[in-house]
Amino acid sequence: MRIAEPLLSDLRNYSKKIVDNNLVVGPGGNTSIRDNNVMWISPSGFALDDISDENWVPVDIETGEVIHPSLKPSSELAMHLEIYRKRKDVNAIVHTHPPITLGIISTEHNEIPPMFPDYVALVGEVPFINYVVPCSNELAEAVISVLDNPSYSALFMKNHGLITIGSTMKQAFYRTEIIEDAARIFWVSTSVGKPQSLSKDDVKEILNLEAEKYRQNLLERA
Repeated sequence: MRIAEPLLSDLRNYSKKIVDNNLVVGPGGNTSIRDNNVMWISPSGFALDDISDENWVPVDIETGEVIHPSLKPSSELAMHLEIYRKRKDVNAIVHTHPPITLGIISTEHNEIPPMFPDYVALVGEVPFINYVVPCSNELAEAVISVLDNPSYSALFMKNHGLITIGSTMKQAFYRTEIIEDAARIFWVSTSVGKPQSLSKDDVKEILNLEAEKYRQNLLERA
């Protein structure tokens, strides 16, 4: 079985960007992309920038059958499968351990407030779940119990990491990047004063901007 070149290129390029941008370290994190009824996912034990083209693991989304002759899929396989099964609008998943985001949500903070337009327009509200043992069916169930809501495009996992989803790999990756940038801004703002979040009216105005709708459409078609 072979993956289509555009999908392979997306997996290769954005997985490398994840490592280059320090959103994971070592063999942490995982990525996947939907190819009709098959999911191509990063192999277990590999750093995301060290996966050769033949090492991406195909898995039947409906049955969970692993099709690769020798490699195991990411240990978070169940989580990816549940998202693809329940969210037909999702074609790409990025799971990372962004250090500033993880540092903030591993405290009493359950959110990173909206403080700039890109966060509002390209990410939106991000819910959270409390810590669940990684690589477990329990985690997959906890994740999809929240992400089955089509209004959510990301999820904070306390003491674990971040999941972002999208109709394209580019969209899912940019959401990760924007959330980590939002975490950095929140961290700086709390260290020098009282953070000022955007109001509900501010958020509504941003979402109604034609320029933002145009950018969202581009990411969904990329």
